[in-house]
Amino acid sequence: MYFKRARLAAASLLLAASSLAHAGKVLYVTHEPGRWHDYSAQLADFREVAADASWELTVATGDKDALFDFLRSENFAAGQDAIVYNFCLADSRDMAAMSNLIDQTVSGGVPAVLVHCAMHSWWDTFKKGKPIPGNPLDKARASKSLLKQWQQDHPNETMPAWGDFTGIASTKHGPKKPITLVAIAESPVALNIPDGYATRKTELYNNHYLTPDVVPLLRGIQRNNEEVVMWLAPRGEGQIIGLTLGHNDDEWDDPVFRELLKSAVDYLLEPQ
Repeated sequence: MYFKRARLAAASLLLAASSLAHAGKVLYVTHEPGRWHDYSAQLADFREVAADASWELTVATGDKDALFDFLRSENFAAGQDAIVYNFCLADSRDMAAMSNLIDQTVSGGVPAVLVHCAMHSWWDTFKKGKPIPGNPLDKARASKSLLKQWQQDHPNETMPAWGDFTGIASTKHGPKKPITLVAIAESPVALNIPDGYATRKTELYNNHYLTPDVVPLLRGIQRNNEEVVMWLAPRGEGQIIGLTLGHNDDEWDDPVFRELLKSAVDYLLEPQ
């Protein structure tokens, strides 16, 4: 059953809730149709994953304007047990949306899974530019103009960096070639990866920098490059899992990839 938030216009996000008996309430946040990714097809695939897992699924989807409106709405994750973010917002400078999203996990305690291009979002907060005064990690480099605007609007606050929230900041990717996956033996998340398993043709995201609290879960090898492609990190009252796989639609049809998604969400649904 679909319904609209009363304050949003016709182009706004649609929220759809299933009536499944559930092992947890999961909010899936995306935008459609997507430029670089077929988010409509990926949403359909995620619905199947959620049904198989018996989660009570709520979907937030619509165009990008509606997405930002939703992300700026106060306590949008209230009542949820976990969130899955699957979007691509590389050029966004919407700091209110980004800050409010982060707050759902850091202060609200709702854990989150970040999929693929979610890592390649809000690049101007960490990819290149000037060091951010007061940033404890001192790795992010923010756009000069965005940093200046933040300091004018928030003179007593340190500008947040998206890469610091995601745990592994990524600024580029490799070619669309298979990636061989290697699970970390001591991973706290159970991952059933067949020995020698290789993905379909997809993108290997670089590890531009890591925050010190990142726990690697899965490594990916593409040609001569090796990067962490799945990880866990605590974030204030909550925690996040990052998964940089998932570019192509055929990946989302792959039982191994679907199991990674399910394992990530199920882990976050467990009492910690």
